[in-house]
Amino acid sequence: MQQINDFDYQTEWVKVLTKGLVTLPKNFRDSVGIREGDVARIRKIGRRLVIEPRDLADYEVYSQKELSQMLRDDQLPRTLKKQVDKIWSELKQ
Repeated sequence: MQQINDFDYQTEWVKVLTKGLVTLPKNFRDSVGIREGDVARIRKIGRRLVIEPRDLADYEVYSQKELSQMLRDDQLPRTLKKQVDKIWSELKQ
């Protein structure tokens, strides 16, 4: 997860409308780069809601070695693969 180097703490009150609709204050949207039509992620952490712009969504980066291991781990054991292949061939008939 990305860490915030300069702690920028701002607070504003917003009104929750029908179906949970909330308008994000313009200065908040502008400062984090959220524009109309953008996709953002919302997370519930305890009793807090955190809205993040799409470019801050965390993801994991894997090395080629790790990816290769994941593919090996994801393979069916040979005996099970034979059973699955048999079932698929019977279904195709």
